[in-house]
Parts: sequence; structure tokens; C-alpha cells
Amino acid sequence: MAKSMYPVPREAESKGATDIKWFAGLAMQAMIAKQGIPESESARDEIALWAFRMGQAMAAADHRLHASDTS
Repeated sequence: MAKSMYPVPREAESKGATDIKWFAGLAMQAMIAKQGIPESESARDEIALWAFRMGQAMAAADHRLHASDTS
């Protein structure tokens, strides 16, 4: 198994949830860097939802990539 460049503390929650939060944070950072922080609360909520969904997708893709390493 590949080691993470960003180690997770032992007291962190399950690795899958931590990965999703990490990837969601990256997605949110990219979105805000490109468009800036929106004024409206609903637009900020949309960015958060989008980032979380992207985090889930990236964690799933990462899992599939590493699952193929074990065979």
C-alpha cells in the first residue's frame, strides 16, 4: 500500500472519511481560488456540497486505483 504524503493522526476518524474530507478541502480550495468567495450564503453552500461530492468521487477513484495494486 502506498504511504500518504499527508499522514493522518491516529485519533482521526475512519480513513475513508478522512480521505473524503481531505479531497473535499482540495476541491473547495480550487473552486474558491478560481471564483473567489461568493457573497450569498446559498452560493457558499453550493460550493461546499459540490466540494464534498468531488471529495467522495476522488476518494472512490483513489480506492479503485489502490485496489488494483493488491492483485
